[in-house]
Amino acid sequence: MCDQELLDFSVLIEEKLNLGENLIQDLTRFRSVDGVGKLEKRIQSELKHLRKLQASPGGIKKEWISSSNLGSLNAIVDILMKCHDPVSVLKPFRTEFEPTNRLEVDVISDGGNTWHKAVARNAKALQDISLGKTSCGQKSAVDQAKTYLQCAQRFPHHFKVPQVVFWFANNVTKHLASKLTSLGIKVEGDIQVFDEDSSEETSQDDSDVEDSEEESIPPVIIHQEVEELFLDITCMVAYVSSMTNGDAQHNFRRPFYKIQAEQERVRPVKPELEALFQRHGQRLVTCQSALVDFQGLVETISGPEERRRSLDLIRRLRIVPDSPSDSVLGLKLTSSCKPRSRVIFGTADKLCMAVVTANTGFIRSAACQGKNIAHFAHEPRVLAEQEVKSDLKLIGTQ
Repeated sequence: MCDQELLDFSVLIEEKLNLGENLIQDLTRFRSVDGVGKLEKRIQSELKHLRKLQASPGGIKKEWISSSNLGSLNAIVDILMKCHDPVSVLKPFRTEFEPTNRLEVDVISDGGNTWHKAVARNAKALQDISLGKTSCGQKSAVDQAKTYLQCAQRFPHHFKVPQVVFWFANNVTKHLASKLTSLGIKVEGDIQVFDEDSSEETSQDDSDVEDSEEESIPPVIIHQEVEELFLDITCMVAYVSSMTNGDAQHNFRRPFYKIQAEQERVRPVKPELEALFQRHGQRLVTCQSALVDFQGLVETISGPEERRRSLDLIRRLRIVPDSPSDSVLGLKLTSSCKPRSRVIFGTADKLCMAVVTANTGFIRSAACQGKNIAHFAHEPRVLAEQEVKSDLKLIGTQ
């Protein structure tokens, strides 16, 4: 190997090392996104491999550098930087149609409504794979798209199938983009048109591939947007609590109340709930069991203003009978998964409604048993009006 080649490879490795370091720096603003730590570890692993190559005394082969996965990881970070409201990165889903029984979605954004697949290969390579011109048995972008669509249908977000987006970092041919779009995939990235000779060469093969694939295209199920929200007991309590309606400034004596007041001053819950209710057209629902238990709490430990707010809230609710789904009713009872919660969350599940709740213990318990509950989580708040009065009485007697 000549000195010039060694110099070129050294420069190439240095460029990739700089790219990796920049990617890690870019990820610092996404620490709160689930899976970002996993992505960072993969980048660090690639950097470690490149540094070993850089220090290798036996010389460097070009294919060793080109085999780096930094290009794919860079594409994932690009998506993360551009998308709206990312919630997860490298999210695994169980499947029955992958050899590993597992599909890893590169980025999930829009609060869970959009799945992104990063594609780092160049347009020509992707086209060749889709036409079966490689001998490696690699899955084509079309095959990957079908897998993504099937998985998205199995794992809806708030009862709506996620939109699947393929992001092509190094261009995509017009033919392949059209094929993916016809399947229901949203294509992002620059469209590359081959010259006329290439187009003529592949046109017949393209039509043959289309004919053979047409029967196996999975249907794209479109769910209507769910407008109604299901309120559980914890949500109704938080909404009417004096803690979320002005009393967070009170200096509570008991630690439990004091902690919640401190949290409320930093992260007010009611504006969050009001905004959520507004987005869903103020269409609020609860079930009979949740209502009865909520009313029992209000009658027992609330103050007059909390009772007034609870009556106002109940007038806005549509009350439905208890009718839990079999999948939730069949969950194993645990310390976090109680019979009453199964009925309440199960009724929301049967009605295909997202639950607004602070009971994240039940959500986690159900998830551990393979049941995902559509929900919007908020911090818990307790009824506090009587506690404020009790504190003030003690102060008055001192």
